[in-house]
Amino acid sequence: MTAKPPVIIVENVTKKFGKFNAVDAINFAVKTGEIVGFVGVNGAGKTTTINMLLGFTSPTEGSLSLFGEQVKLPSSHRSHRHIGYAAGDMELPARMTGRQYIQFVASQYEGDHTKHLTYLTKIFSPQLDKKISTLSRGNKQKIALVAAFLTKPSLVVLDEPTSGLDPIMQDVFLQLVREERDRGTTIFMSSHYLQEVAEVCTRVLLMKNGKIVEDLSSEQLQETSGKTVRLISATKAEPPHRGVSVVEHSKSDGGYQLSFVYKGKIADLQSWIVRQTDVIDIDISERTLEAEFRALYQNDGAAK
Repeated sequence: MTAKPPVIIVENVTKKFGKFNAVDAINFAVKTGEIVGFVGVNGAGKTTTINMLLGFTSPTEGSLSLFGEQVKLPSSHRSHRHIGYAAGDMELPARMTGRQYIQFVASQYEGDHTKHLTYLTKIFSPQLDKKISTLSRGNKQKIALVAAFLTKPSLVVLDEPTSGLDPIMQDVFLQLVREERDRGTTIFMSSHYLQEVAEVCTRVLLMKNGKIVEDLSSEQLQETSGKTVRLISATKAEPPHRGVSVVEHSKSDGGYQLSFVYKGKIADLQSWIVRQTDVIDIDISERTLEAEFRALYQNDGAAK
């Protein structure tokens, strides 16, 4: 059986604004059914990459393809009929009501989308009968997300999709992504919240200063988390030699502090603790994905 070609292919893409490289020679592909988190701080180059992918702007160098066809300006790419799109702070037609806007989106596609619209409005509870100009940021975002998923597209591209949503609606959105993942939808989702994408994504691309610096499966990302150990002792302690990273020694009035991330066997860590004879205090906690994100982001040597 012949494997399906990637839904997205990005090859040696650079985008320059004057002498500044907003995107710098990046390469990646997204397979059918993958849920890919595109992570980085604001200004990393995520939105610029998405704008090129959707044909809103063109690359300075390199090429981008959707469903096997190269993306070119103008952006009337026929693959757009198979794509849903939403962005944080997305500009929606201010004079329309939410219902009018969603009806307009539905009219651009074939088929009857009434049933799915009923489901999406039930879970998001958007204010459909008020003019969009009068809505809060969160309610505008709900409408943008309903429109993005309305036609059950093959590919959904999302740029900071939970921007403006309260925690309850963020959970509703993540559950919807899980359902779409089970349905076989391909989703490419940018965010600067690693925890958000780690919950639902099968893969995470980490972008820094216009470059892709990490490409991790969700399993690899979870495995890197480890435990954070903080030990205060009367004399200076040495860390275990195995499974240790991010070591920090410091001296305070209370004694010597040693902090490190431990990723080895718990039994070995326990044995090491028992050997410490002058412990004043010790704290062991699960290392969060946000902490791991910061560590990855600070590691310039990981660039590919």
